[in-house]
Parts: sequence; structure tokens; C-alpha cells
Amino acid sequence: MKIVYLALFSLLLGGCASAPPRPTSVAKNDYASTKEYIAKLIQYEMKKHAIAGVSIALVDDQQIIWSEGFGFADQENKIPATAETLYRVGSISKLFTATAAMQLVEQSKLDIDQPLKTYIPKFSIKSRYANSAQITPRTLMTHHSGLPRDWLKGFFTSQPTPFTDVVDLLREENASYPPNQILSYSNLGISLLGNAIQNQSGMSFAEYLRQSLLTPLGMKNSSFEPGPSASALMAKGYRGLEPEIEIPLRDVPAGGLNSGVNDLSHFISMMFAGGAANNH
Repeated sequence: MKIVYLALFSLLLGGCASAPPRPTSVAKNDYASTKEYIAKLIQYEMKKHAIAGVSIALVDDQQIIWSEGFGFADQENKIPATAETLYRVGSISKLFTATAAMQLVEQSKLDIDQPLKTYIPKFSIKSRYANSAQITPRTLMTHHSGLPRDWLKGFFTSQPTPFTDVVDLLREENASYPPNQILSYSNLGISLLGNAIQNQSGMSFAEYLRQSLLTPLGMKNSSFEPGPSASALMAKGYRGLEPEIEIPLRDVPAGGLNSGVNDLSHFISMMFAGGAANNH
């Protein structure tokens, strides 16, 4: 009898350890089936990969169809993750930085095909490539600038220097490639774009992003900061299920956005609407 019970228990465990079956067909506008499947999949993946908390939003054009949190924003204090929980959203920040740059283009304050030095007079970098093209805001946004990916010294630190310092750091460096020839992801490039935005807008990068994008979109809980937000909505950092302090970031335009899925949904809806949101 004990062997039978153990076998049954093993079968039950095996069932729990399997990914949920994907629906074979989902009718148009049948969000219930989608939500049920994704919720089970999230719970399966969280357990499999030891993830403390996850938030999700499903957006259809101008509607948030579903938004929910799973697990905990603060596991020790049993604070659940919700659709309002804030996270460090990493390189999603780059979408906002590029959008802010294109707003300045519309205001005739930035030309993405002019040399970057037009907007950052102190910018320079050595090149081993004769007669190569100029680095421009366009090449920064498309990751074709030829710049190194990162300047890691000071990238993550408890007291980061301003991201504008990368201009001085690059002066004695060599470009990795000729501009406009090779796709090569670069956080440095987006930080330089943020510097140009700051110079052309006449205000700090974080404040300009707040006024030009976050507030008009209704992203009331979101902000660009070197480190995690001081808001009570901010999730704690974890490596697996173990608490981990999130170290501040120097390159704020490339990865410094704190936001949640409900706020980010407003940005997605704006994209679906061709750039319009709240009569802007």
C-alpha cells in the first residue's frame, strides 16, 4: 500500500512539474482562455526558475484587457506583486529615450542626421578608420554608431557619477567600428543620446522625460532614476528567491526607468494609436 501511495504522489508531482498545455485554438476576443493559460504558465515558470514576483498586462489597442501580479514584491514582508508594482525595467528605457529624441525632432530642436558634436560640443572619440562617417543621433538610436557597448568602470556603483561623464571617458578611446556599417548594441550610445536630449531641451534628462512623456501618458508612478524608486510600490530586488540590493546605474537614459505594467501599457497604447494619447 505504501508503494502505491508513493507512486501516486510521484505522479502528482510529475503533473505539477509539467508546463500547462497551450490552448489548441482560441476564438477572437476570447481573453478568458488566454488569461487562464498565461496565468498557469507564469506560475509554472516562477516555480521552475525561483522567481519571487511577476506582473503582467495584456493590452489590446487602447484597452488594458488584463493586468495582475503574481508572487511578491516584498517576499519577507508578504507584500504581493500587483499591476501597480514598480520594477527596474532595464533596456525598455531606451524606447522612451528614443521617443523623447524624436519629439525634439518635431520641435526642430534636433536633427538626427547631424553630427553628434552639433549637440554635444565636447564629444569626440578616436577612430582607426580613415574617412569614416560621422556619429549622429540616428546611428545612436539604431545601434550603428560604432561605439563600444559599455564603459563598465562606474556603470554599476553605489554612488554613480552623472551619465554625461561618459563624454569625458570616451575622449581617449577608439571607436569599435566605422559608423553606419555594423549593428552593435551600445548602452554608451543611448547615454550620449540622453546627453543630447538634455542639452537641446534645456532641462535635466529625467525632468524632460517626465514632462514630455511620462506625465502626458498618465504614467504617474514612473520615473527615470539612477537607482530603485523610493516609492512604496517599488519591488525589492531578488536573485532567485534571495534578497539582493539593486545597485544604482550611471547610464540612466539606457536603463534607468522605474515603472509598472499598468503605466507601461499607456506607452504601448500610444504606439498602437500612432503616437496619440490623452489628446496629445
